[in-house]
Amino acid sequence: MEKKQLLQEIEAFVEKNEKDILNDMAELVSKRSVKGPAEEGAPFGRGPRNALDSAMAIAERLGFAVNDGDGYVGWADLPGKHEEHIGVIAHVDVVPEGEGWSSDPYVLTEKDGWLIGRGISDNKGAVILSLYAAAFLARSGRPLNYGIRVMMGCDEECGMHDVPYYLERNPEPIFCFTPDVDFPVSIGEKGMYAGGVFSSAPVFTSISSFAAGNASNSIPGRASCVVHAPGKSFKETKGITVTPKEDGLFLVEAQGIGGHAAHPDGKHNAIGILTDFLLDNGIGDADERQFLELLHKIHSNAYGEGLGIACTGKLLGQLTSIGGIISQEGGVVRQDMNIRYPECVSGEELKKALSKVAAAHNAQFGGGEILEPFYISPDSPAIKVLLSAYTEITGHPAEAYTMFGGTYARRFKNAVGFGPGDDYTPRPSFVASDHAPNEASYIPSLKEALKVYILALCQLQDLAAEELRGR
Repeated sequence: MEKKQLLQEIEAFVEKNEKDILNDMAELVSKRSVKGPAEEGAPFGRGPRNALDSAMAIAERLGFAVNDGDGYVGWADLPGKHEEHIGVIAHVDVVPEGEGWSSDPYVLTEKDGWLIGRGISDNKGAVILSLYAAAFLARSGRPLNYGIRVMMGCDEECGMHDVPYYLERNPEPIFCFTPDVDFPVSIGEKGMYAGGVFSSAPVFTSISSFAAGNASNSIPGRASCVVHAPGKSFKETKGITVTPKEDGLFLVEAQGIGGHAAHPDGKHNAIGILTDFLLDNGIGDADERQFLELLHKIHSNAYGEGLGIACTGKLLGQLTSIGGIISQEGGVVRQDMNIRYPECVSGEELKKALSKVAAAHNAQFGGGEILEPFYISPDSPAIKVLLSAYTEITGHPAEAYTMFGGTYARRFKNAVGFGPGDDYTPRPSFVASDHAPNEASYIPSLKEALKVYILALCQLQDLAAEELRGR
C-alpha cells in the first residue's frame, strides 16, 4: 500500500469514526474506576473491574476476541502471520477525583473542543484510541506479520501489580508501547520508590485529624488539621484559613496547587504549607514539633534537598521527591512519599538515607517496592519508526526523551512510552493536567494521536523481528 493512499485511508477512518470514538470515551470515563477492596474476579476492586468490562465490550463490538485476564489485565487480539505480537498497553483505573471540579468528573463534558473528565487524559482516552488503531488494521485487510494485542490494565495508578500477574501467564510482546506519556517517545524512566515516614509512637496530641491527598503519586492541593490552642491568635498567612470551633479547637485548612508527582514544577504541596504554618505559629509540644520538622524537610522542595537525597543523572535527569497522602490515626501520623530517581543512585541507597533522616526525628521510614530505572537506545529501529510516524502525521520535529513518570513500559523487557500528550496545544484556564481536577484532553489532539498510532502500527509490521527487539 502506497504511503499516500495509506494516509488518505487513515484520515477517512478517523473522520468516519469520530462520533463513536467520543461516545466510547464517555462510556469508559463514566466508570469510577478507583482501586477498592478485592473481590472475586476483581482483584483491584469493583470500580476497575467495571471499567475493564466496559472496555472489553467496546473491543468486542469492534470485532476483537477478548480475554479478561482474571481482572488483572484484559486484552483484545488481532492475529498476525507470526507467533510474536506487538503490544499496546493502556490502563482503565484512575486516581480518586478529589475536589475542585467544575463539572461531574464522571460525565465527559465538552467545552471549546476540550473533553473534561477523570481519566480522559490518564488513561481512558488512550484505551479507546488503542482499540480503534487496531480496528483500522483489522478493517484495512492489510496482512500482518505480527499480531496486535491491546492490553488494558487495572492497577497502573497503585503500583502496577497487574502486569506481573499477566506476564507470569502470557508471553512478552516482541515490542510494546504504552500511550500514557507525551509525544514523541519516552525511552527511559526514572526509578520509583514509594515509601513513607511515620511517628514511632502516638505523639500528636494538640494536633489531630491531619489529612491530605487522595493518591500517593499526586501532589495534594488541599490539607487540613484540627489544633487545640485555646485563646491562640494566629498569623495571617497566604493559603491558610483558620476557623474557630468550640472548646478551644481550630480547623486549619491549607490551599496549594495540586498535580502529578512526576511534574512538580509550578505546584505547591498543601501539606508543606500547613506544616510551615503550624511551626511558624508555635503549635504543638516538643514531640509534635519534632515530627513537623521532619515534614518540613520532606516538603521544603520537590527535589529531595531537605532530605539530603538530591541528585541529577546524565541520562534521566533530576530526582524528585514529594509527599502524597498524609493521615492520622490516634496520635500516629503517616506521610506517604513518592520518589523518582535517576541512574546516579539506587533504591537501597535512598532507603538507607531516608531511614537515617527519619530516625533523627524519632520517626521511622517504611519502604515499599523499589522499581529501578530503565533506558532504551534511541537508535533502536522500532524507536525510529515511532518518531517517523509522529513527524509524518503532525509535522513536528521528533526527538526521544526520558521522563520523570512511571508507566507500564518499565514492566516489560522491550517497551517505551508513546503519546498521546501534546505539548503544542496551549491549555485554557478551565482545564488541568493528569491527576488534577478538570483533567482534560483536546479533541483535535486525540484525533491526531490516533492517526499517529495507526501509521506506527502499520510501519512496525515492516521491521524484522530482530529490529523490533532492538538488536
